[in-house]
Amino acid sequence: MLLIVPASSRAGYYNASVRWRFTFVCSWLALVACATALSVLAAQYDTLPGDARIMAWAQDRAFPGETFSDIVRGITTTEVVLATGAIIAVLLWVAGRRWEAGLLVLGLVLLPLLQGGLKELADRPRPAEPLVELRAGFSSESYPAGHVMSPSYLYGFLLYLAVRRSMPRILSYVVGIGAGLAIVFAGPPNVWLGVHWPSDVLGGWAWGLALAGLMILTLERARAR
Repeated sequence: MLLIVPASSRAGYYNASVRWRFTFVCSWLALVACATALSVLAAQYDTLPGDARIMAWAQDRAFPGETFSDIVRGITTTEVVLATGAIIAVLLWVAGRRWEAGLLVLGLVLLPLLQGGLKELADRPRPAEPLVELRAGFSSESYPAGHVMSPSYLYGFLLYLAVRRSMPRILSYVVGIGAGLAIVFAGPPNVWLGVHWPSDVLGGWAWGLALAGLMILTLERARAR
């Protein structure tokens, strides 16, 4: 049976798609602008207004606590994120989602390069006692928070795939909720442990999502052809 789609329906779908892409591009440009401005400030100042106060408040809270924070820090290292992303890319490739798999891998290659470059450029010192209570160790510059930037890229990309229904509906819900929670909860443990200022965490979220957004824009352009 031949199904004929009315021209008005096709036009409506096309217009909605164009509006969605335009909104996404504008949002991505705004995010990159904010991330760049924050990076310039982080390179000039060891702390930004509110950093010390938010840090003191956060470290006085019972949540997220040492156990949860250590677990989150353990699974959000760049190495773990790269390994997890590689596995997901293989699954996407096997499922026939070649563009998604390829762009996910491209982002995984760019992730440590961008992260390392930003850390070198900002060269921001870590929080130190007596201003904070250090509850964990660290091995690199403070800005941006790598334990936030890395999962923000990977799970931001997966959140997009879930929202765009690039997988079965039930799986979309599970992946979408899981990815969203992973992004949100990647941040607070770094402040609670005293290893990052809140502005470091904001920078990690911003740059990780900006990188994911770049891959998403490329994928949308490929789909539009």
